[in-house]
Amino acid sequence: MTKLTPQEEQLMIAIWKVGEGHVKAYMEHMPNPGPYTTVASTIKNLEKKEYISGRLFGNTYVYKPLVSEEEYKKSSWEVW
Repeated sequence: MTKLTPQEEQLMIAIWKVGEGHVKAYMEHMPNPGPYTTVASTIKNLEKKEYISGRLFGNTYVYKPLVSEEEYKKSSWEVW
């Protein structure tokens, strides 16, 4: 499992809270999300790292976590 950057980790925490959702829904659960485009880019990075998956629903992309918070915490402890 690839290590996440602090920004990716902050976004994953929001994704775990919300579950399946879109970029703006996740931004509402982040303390300092920054610009929409930055969050959207971070989501694409998480998708490439296979932490989340996305699908087109109407004209909006909806994402869901592929890695649980417990799995991530377990793997991050193994790194240290």
